[in-house]
Amino acid sequence: YNPKFEVSNGPVFGGKVNDLGVKGCLSAERVQIVQGFNEIRKYTDSELSLAESNIVLTAFCQEFERRLGQKRKGRAGRGVENVTSLILDFYDIPTVSAPEHFTSGLEIDRWVKTKDNWIIGISCKRTLRERWKQAYTENTDLLSRYKIKELWHLITFDADLSDEKITEMGSYRAIFYLPDSSEKYIRASKHKGMSNYVRLMSKIIDDLKFQLGME
Repeated sequence: YNPKFEVSNGPVFGGKVNDLGVKGCLSAERVQIVQGFNEIRKYTDSELSLAESNIVLTAFCQEFERRLGQKRKGRAGRGVENVTSLILDFYDIPTVSAPEHFTSGLEIDRWVKTKDNWIIGISCKRTLRERWKQAYTENTDLLSRYKIKELWHLITFDADLSDEKITEMGSYRAIFYLPDSSEKYIRASKHKGMSNYVRLMSKIIDDLKFQLGME
């Protein structure tokens, strides 16, 4: 674990939430909603009754918060995706291009070549959404054809990572790296069927170096 790798939506390697980043985002959002609220109130105070004005202003706040919620999810996801490159670059882990002509709905951030000349796909996500399962390739022959050894998923928020997802995707070469404090990891690591598919987040660099022959 290196404290440098802390992202605004949560820990990457067991670190603390970046409170400064969260406060900065909330402050910027607050400025926007206050400005918008004031502009609308200038109109409603002069053109509408008090009841009508209240309806308009509360509707504005509701819609603003709804859109902010969507933006926060997207911002958190993009931030975590960028972490993959940051981590690998920091530890001088060499990467390679995606397999040529390999077409799949998988969202893989970086690829590394192992010492036995296979490749591992690495992706860092806040959550494993349902669409990942829909896009996931269930053709192990396809993975073998492109010499894809495993697909590693770094999940920082595992509340929606069900046992079904772990076992089903694990059977198709998925490995889940979960926060060291994750109750999901603790439980799955003791389960005969799931223990092969979950690993500690803090071990990923050691695991990568072993796979690449960099010990």
